[in-house]
Amino acid sequence: MDMKWLKRKKKDASAPEKKRRLSDPKREMLKTVGLLLLSAILLTLWCLLIGTRSYDKGLQMVGSYFTKNPITLLLNFLPVFVFMAVAFVLINRAWITWLVTSIFFLLIVFINYFKIDLRGEPFLYDDLAIAGDGLGILGEYSLHIPGWLLLSLVIIAGGTVLLKFFAKGKITRRFWWTRVATVLLCIGIGAFSWAHWYTDDTLYHNSLVRVQHSFNIWRDDGRSAAGGLFYSFLNSVHEAYPAAPEGYSEEAAEQTLAQYPDEGIPEDKKVNLIVTMLESYSDLSVFDGVSFAVDPYAELHALQEESYHGTLVDDSIGGGTVNAERSFLTGFAYRQPGYNSNTNSFVWYLRQNGYRTEGAHPGHNWFYSRQSIDRRLGFEEYYFHEGHLSEYITDDVSYQGCATDAQLFGERREAYENRDPGVPFFSFTVSYQGHSPYTTEQLPRVQHVGGLSEEADVVVNNYLTSVADTGKQIAAFVDSFRDDPEPVVLVFFGDHKPTLGDGQKFYSELGITGKTAGSTDRFRLYSTPYLIWANDAAKKVLGKDFTGEGPTISPCYLMSEVFDCIGWTGPAWMQFQRTVRDTVPVLHYRDFMLHDDTLTMTKTAEEQAAFDEFARIEYYVRQTKPTVPTSEED
Repeated sequence: MDMKWLKRKKKDASAPEKKRRLSDPKREMLKTVGLLLLSAILLTLWCLLIGTRSYDKGLQMVGSYFTKNPITLLLNFLPVFVFMAVAFVLINRAWITWLVTSIFFLLIVFINYFKIDLRGEPFLYDDLAIAGDGLGILGEYSLHIPGWLLLSLVIIAGGTVLLKFFAKGKITRRFWWTRVATVLLCIGIGAFSWAHWYTDDTLYHNSLVRVQHSFNIWRDDGRSAAGGLFYSFLNSVHEAYPAAPEGYSEEAAEQTLAQYPDEGIPEDKKVNLIVTMLESYSDLSVFDGVSFAVDPYAELHALQEESYHGTLVDDSIGGGTVNAERSFLTGFAYRQPGYNSNTNSFVWYLRQNGYRTEGAHPGHNWFYSRQSIDRRLGFEEYYFHEGHLSEYITDDVSYQGCATDAQLFGERREAYENRDPGVPFFSFTVSYQGHSPYTTEQLPRVQHVGGLSEEADVVVNNYLTSVADTGKQIAAFVDSFRDDPEPVVLVFFGDHKPTLGDGQKFYSELGITGKTAGSTDRFRLYSTPYLIWANDAAKKVLGKDFTGEGPTISPCYLMSEVFDCIGWTGPAWMQFQRTVRDTVPVLHYRDFMLHDDTLTMTKTAEEQAAFDEFARIEYYVRQTKPTVPTSEED
């Protein structure tokens, strides 16, 4: 009796134990999934921390994602999560999944780190196409192995060991369907996030703006870090393959451009072309009611009388210099492409026609990625503050630490004098004097405008004093070419209106309505002057007087106006532009059209058709790589 009772008791006692043992695989799987999810989160944060490249402030910078823009965290985490989830259902071992995932993503971080160290540029999708070239030149550099790399190896090894012993869950054959479901779920997450997030340029731009106080978003590496490497990399995939405009056909675009064969520059018309884009240079006298005690535009107006001149309608106010800059060089309207590889431009056309192509900018070479992008636009040489223009600055004379207009124009004159006189010369310069912020300190200045509040008085008159000096430097630069025996054409234009107070509030004190106004002031707020001047030698060679008033146009058309003045036909892309220019003279990023000196979003059927055709042909030209001159291919 006692034995039977003991057996029955033993049998009854074994039931919970058996049930517990049967439930162990389920709990083990939940623990494994939890540990993998935690490891994916920690791996993402570690990669973001490395990407800041600022280890004393790195945690603070990563913290800005949490406080300012959590979606950046999500969009950097998703690639790690999806990769790890798919890897686990395929491998079915947590420790191997971690090992593969961590090596893969830290390798991307490693490549990005060294590319920034060697080239000053982050790792982008376009780099995959030239990976062989990159490996080929790697041996030319001395690589410094950072401490984080060694620590990353320790993290990889430590995570592998921990998951080997504490994450033993596996997907059994009975639950094979969970593998299929996981893969399908990951595909769905990937497709949705790609369509709605990674390809949304506005979302990406806003994510950078929200953390701009923690990151320098004007640098390539700063933008990549601000968006997080993985998010920024995936956005660059979209940038490399922009969506074609509605109705686009490569064959149709080729047929359209075939109507306008490229025409070279005749040898007897190869004049020297020197262009200067002036920072925040704008004529405020165009606004009704604005008057000056001392006219800061006296030199500009005098030069306009002896030049072909007109008005540009730019894409921005107080910023966005590269919009006008690159539109002029390429003929592309807003938005500009990424310029991650050699891109068609009028610079390449001039270079293909035997011109020496160079330029200068007193700012830093990393700003707006000019050092790399100018090369991809066809410039043989471009000079910046680093290594060249800083030499022209004296201890007591500079503009915000950069070369003034007087120093810059002096350097450009020297460059012209030192050129090879047997080679036609093209120079494109972007000035820095006039760049905001305009200090509120009581600097020596001329009282051009009165009747303003104390803060506005200082800021506006500091700006106008700079503008007046720029006018004097332009006039002196022009004078230096008047009697030059070589034919020279000079071009000057402003990039955008200045920043006058937070939210442009000082414009209203000048009697100028806001940028959302439905009047001609809206047009004038986006306008800047351009002028095309030629010396007597150029007028004689070209048989033109270079005077008169030109049309109001977007910066993308300005080079075609320059070519028209000189008498050059130009490449097929420019010839096509001329067919659109008269119908749609302004292509604005806000979708504005120009009607009777006002900007409106209303388009006629003819304007809409021309607008759409421009977009299709522009897309084709953007996708076509420029030809490097045959003489330089070796």
